[in-house]
Amino acid sequence: MFFGRFLITLNCVLYVAIALWALFLPQSVLQGLGLEATSRAAIIEMQVLVAGSFIGFCVLLCGGILDQRKTKRSLIGLFTINAAWLLTRCIGLLEGLSQDNSTYLYMGFELAMLILVLIALRQVNGPRGRTLFRQEEASF
Repeated sequence: MFFGRFLITLNCVLYVAIALWALFLPQSVLQGLGLEATSRAAIIEMQVLVAGSFIGFCVLLCGGILDQRKTKRSLIGLFTINAAWLLTRCIGLLEGLSQDNSTYLYMGFELAMLILVLIALRQVNGPRGRTLFRQEEASF
């Protein structure tokens, strides 16, 4: 259970950091992405998309940190987010390989996070045993 909560906390910290970066230093985010905003409205929309999305992800996931009963749901949400990003990145790479190595670094992080979340979900669910012939303890 601790491992799953740790993964959720780690991702929430990253999401908040990215959201704050997009909110307070939007020009550096755009430069990091190799984009140029043509108007103040474009900067605001980028802030809404990036910061708003990451804050929303954090809010959806943070229940699993505080409440043990919500940890499994938060881990499934974290898996869904990372799987969607990885799938989107793979589809984007179908057009051609990226010249920037950061794309592959992000893919590696997403793949590693998917594997780690699956391990954490396995811990939350517990190992599956045989159920067909398992005998329950008799209680009279």
